[in-house]
Amino acid sequence: MSLEAQLERARAEAKAKRFVTAEVLLRDLLKQDPDNIAALDLLGFVAYFRGKPEQGEEVCRRVLQLSPDHAYAHKGLGLNMAKRGGDMDEAIASIQRAIELEPEWFDPRWDLLVTLLDAKRFELARAELERARQALPKHSTQWDAMEQEIHSRSTAAESAEPLDR
Repeated sequence: MSLEAQLERARAEAKAKRFVTAEVLLRDLLKQDPDNIAALDLLGFVAYFRGKPEQGEEVCRRVLQLSPDHAYAHKGLGLNMAKRGGDMDEAIASIQRAIELEPEWFDPRWDLLVTLLDAKRFELARAELERARQALPKHSTQWDAMEQEIHSRSTAAESAEPLDR
């Protein structure tokens, strides 16, 4: 099987959520072509969804060595770092870098908001939501849903805090 065919099969396996098979195919491909950015990208994605954020982070860092302005790798790096509980400031900065590189791309803006919510950084989430609304107004339905989520989570967090007496 050609490397391109193997990559396409790995994509199909990942899309079908057969991540173990996708990973096997990708690792085999990378033995033959270790600097294949498309395969590395997909391996980072697979690692994230297999619950292996350390591995995903390592793969994304490898892609960024090969291509420092690769938006998808910046996004993946931030998500994997956040998932493993790494340096949240670095994770957030990495996702923000993806946005800088591809300002019209919806996914990193959404992922940044989710990451900020998970980190309970509600004020920053509100500010980023307003930037997202301005940059991508056609996604108003999604931004409205996110605004409700921010409100819900911040209210729940406030009510869960112990009262000072």
